[in-house]
Amino acid sequence: MIGKPRKYCAPRRIAYPLQLLDIVVDWYAKGTYARTNYGLPDTDRPSILMMTSGHLGDALILSYVFPLIRRQYPDAWIDVLAGSWCDPIWKDNPYVRRVIHLNHVGTSRRPLSTVEKWQDFFQTTKSAIKALRDTVYDYSIDIRFSDSPMHFVLPYLKVKHKIGYGTRGFGGLLNNEFFLPDEEIHNFDLILKLLKPMGIETSLQLVDPYFFHPPESPDQLWAKLGRPVPAEKAILICPESGAPVRMLSIDYWEQLATRLLQESPHPLIFSGQKAFTTELYERVLATNPTAANRLISAVGKLTLQDIASLSEQAQMAFTLDSLPMHLCCLGCPTLSFQKKGMGIQFFPISSQPTLVIHDNALSRSLTLDRQGFSSEYVTEFDETVIERAMQWFRTIDDYSRASV
Repeated sequence: MIGKPRKYCAPRRIAYPLQLLDIVVDWYAKGTYARTNYGLPDTDRPSILMMTSGHLGDALILSYVFPLIRRQYPDAWIDVLAGSWCDPIWKDNPYVRRVIHLNHVGTSRRPLSTVEKWQDFFQTTKSAIKALRDTVYDYSIDIRFSDSPMHFVLPYLKVKHKIGYGTRGFGGLLNNEFFLPDEEIHNFDLILKLLKPMGIETSLQLVDPYFFHPPESPDQLWAKLGRPVPAEKAILICPESGAPVRMLSIDYWEQLATRLLQESPHPLIFSGQKAFTTELYERVLATNPTAANRLISAVGKLTLQDIASLSEQAQMAFTLDSLPMHLCCLGCPTLSFQKKGMGIQFFPISSQPTLVIHDNALSRSLTLDRQGFSSEYVTEFDETVIERAMQWFRTIDDYSRASV
């Protein structure tokens, strides 16, 4: 779709090269590419290719649209083109027919050198095209709007109707090319815009978030932690983020954990994959030796499925702007500290009471219109924020105990 003035989601040093790239892409799209026609989309049993180069949180949010597609098209086929790192999200998901890997160099966080990431990118691109080229898709939807879209593979695939954002180039290859609105908006609302050409319309307020995972009993979960099932529900503490700039200090988390130990009988589970969480656990243990039986390290012990099951059995969770935030708020009341985050764009879509405390000035007066969700703006994460978190915890804890 060519003709609309483009608004690139990039600084000038990137936007100018994208403009030059799109001159070439638009020329190609008007010529050879325009003559490629696979007919009109099948509205009875459409085959749909969903594309994302994002990470686990992006994949989880994308999965929320699968039931919407099936509601409109009960016999639709849904395939997914994504990085291999997103596999834990698609596992056990009954809406997905198959998953094809394309590890985009622009979003890969794998522990590889730059050269190795490029090699992985070219290898997975080649294998993805080979796996996809014999299928005629009625629709392709690439949800990526910021960086690393996958539109570049479209000339090698057979797709009747192509939908996506042109904000990072290659928009001339799309039948429906979208651009970002001027106002701050949630990531899922941006995805919902892409569904409209397929005749699917709903709102963020009506979406039911979910994560498919096998049920696990308390005995099964606590056996993985090497502890018997406690008398009190646990509090989950997930202090890690994929972006170090969004992390809070160990001292900060220690203050919060100590307050929780002093003011409640709940055990604390420290969940993460890095040395940071181990150091935090050991610091809290050293500071509170008499509460040793209530402190549990789950570092490296739990899968995403385990975390989801554990959240369903937990009293509450404290997280950062990260995947555990999105998982925990589906199972238990969740408080998320969002330091230097993206604001409303990545507020969690929760099904349990959720409070987001953030410092994103552009989202200062914004929140999500969902039951039980609230957000509060702060200028810094100091002791007053810990006190606010404790106030919220007391409210949730008291209500939970009163309702038992």
